[in-house]
Amino acid sequence: MSNLKKRLKIPNHSQQTAKMLIDQQMWCWGCDVRRAEGNLLLLYGADKRPSPNPRYSSAYVFQLEGQAIINLWGWGVWLACPSLGSLFIARSRFNVFYTPEVIPIPDVWCKRDLPPMGLTESTVNLTHTHNLLAKALSWIGNYEVWVNTQAISDYRERVLTKWPQKRRYKGGIPAPEMAEQWFKLSTSVMN
Repeated sequence: MSNLKKRLKIPNHSQQTAKMLIDQQMWCWGCDVRRAEGNLLLLYGADKRPSPNPRYSSAYVFQLEGQAIINLWGWGVWLACPSLGSLFIARSRFNVFYTPEVIPIPDVWCKRDLPPMGLTESTVNLTHTHNLLAKALSWIGNYEVWVNTQAISDYRERVLTKWPQKRRYKGGIPAPEMAEQWFKLSTSVMN
């Protein structure tokens, strides 16, 4: 799998924000799953797909409009959309991968089992990659907006106080700004 960040021409400051924000978001989703009052991913409409191997964690699948599907694992986000292909965003450093193949629900439980991905020289594929990435980032922003309407007011802030990477990322993105940052990243990808 070859990383697409340089080819996507995501501005450096946006890359740094994205790298921090994806790690922060993945931490938050893990906390959302374990929330004592109920799993927020399930409340948002996910189908939980338990791993056949107890060593690996479950996947969460969301059906979006236009037959698009988002899969979440603790190690990344997969978006498949008819006529556009499939995109993977790795938790590690916001690495982005693309395949023109539409694979709605990959039967994988760790990153190394993902199908071959990269980017050809095709401008069409690059456009599809931008569109898929913007769609995924907007979806995450919409999820964060929804969380703020469902959970008690300081829920996300309390989750972030326990984020182990908080010091590494100099505090991260404050909880009230997470959705806005996802929307800004989505816009920057399309410009």
